[in-house]
Amino acid sequence: MQDFLQELFSHLCGQSLAHSWSPGGELLPCCQRCTGVYLGALTAALLHLAKPPSPTSFWRWLNGAFLLFMIPAGFHWLPQGPGLRFASGLLFGAGLAAFLWLPLAKHPLPDADLKNAPVRLAIFFLTLLLVLVGTPQLAASDRASAGAVLTLCTAGGALALALLVVVHLLLLGGEMVRWFFPPVPRAAA
Repeated sequence: MQDFLQELFSHLCGQSLAHSWSPGGELLPCCQRCTGVYLGALTAALLHLAKPPSPTSFWRWLNGAFLLFMIPAGFHWLPQGPGLRFASGLLFGAGLAAFLWLPLAKHPLPDADLKNAPVRLAIFFLTLLLVLVGTPQLAASDRASAGAVLTLCTAGGALALALLVVVHLLLLGGEMVRWFFPPVPRAAA
């Protein structure tokens, strides 16, 4: 399984050994930044699935800032290290998943309660903070199980992003079909 994931992620990540974690001696299938992207996407997707947020103006600006933080971090305008690489990836992944979730906000899931936005935002930040602090600790572990957990979460995040892109494209495709082929009004009987 590890070899399959290494090969799969080799198409998406440079897999630099100097920028990759090896918990328990197991090299993760992608670098610290990509691990952050996928863990951020998984975290955001699960939180959005559990309690869909209300895409307020603040919510959009916040997630846009998450995406934009990748510019100074990704172009190395800031001093690089494992923490910054992981944090920039985590925020980018969370922002990306949030914006890919927008079409679903127009088509809310059953029982989607959009109340208590400040509480949900606090839960979102606390969860991201927990992942931000906990992941490097897990990556520094000597246990092979830590590597397995991070590898599964990374693969889960990649799967979450892929599913969000597919759903996004399907919903967008449906909108385009309705735009090109508007429904014909029925004649009154």
